[in-house]
Amino acid sequence: MTRPYTMRRRAASQMETRHRILDAALRLYETHGPTDTTLLAIAERAGVQRLTLYRHFEDERSLLDAVWTRWAAAHPFPSIERLTSTADPRQRARTALEGVYAYYEGAAAFLVRCSADRERMPALADLLAPFDAWLAELRNRLGDAWSVHGRARAWLIALIAHSLHLDTWRSLVRTGGLSAADAARLMSRTMADIARDPYA
Repeated sequence: MTRPYTMRRRAASQMETRHRILDAALRLYETHGPTDTTLLAIAERAGVQRLTLYRHFEDERSLLDAVWTRWAAAHPFPSIERLTSTADPRQRARTALEGVYAYYEGAAAFLVRCSADRERMPALADLLAPFDAWLAELRNRLGDAWSVHGRARAWLIALIAHSLHLDTWRSLVRTGGLSAADAARLMSRTMADIARDPYA
């Protein structure tokens, strides 16, 4: 009976150590970005030796992948079907943006750092691909709701893409001081103005 108990305790201890490493890595990634975070810094923050870190993660990429997987499970992208269920194009845009901006409020710290570092760390492009695809699909769903063509459509698609961008949310909400609802209302109203009169 002693051996199975000991093995269970050892497995639990190893899992707890792994979680500490992942938590430490995520906090440092959110603060400094993946590119400027060293494995030594992660080990020190987690309270483990570098050798212990390497027992759990063979290299920087495997650790980054594990952090992303854990983070993504805790921050699933909002359902596009739910965000775009309204038929009216202006209301659809407003509802979708409210949902996206609310999501950013909880998920931005890691996303912002990863987005900023993607040019310096090619692995981030792979990890961010599902996020990019989600935004592209949402942009298309919002664009398809408007019955406009030509220059009006080109302007609308550009504005929709801009409105969905992390930096737009940061500018309007974090820097500009707007609520997520007011920021969504502002952007959807601007879309409606363009659809109504693209030549103004």
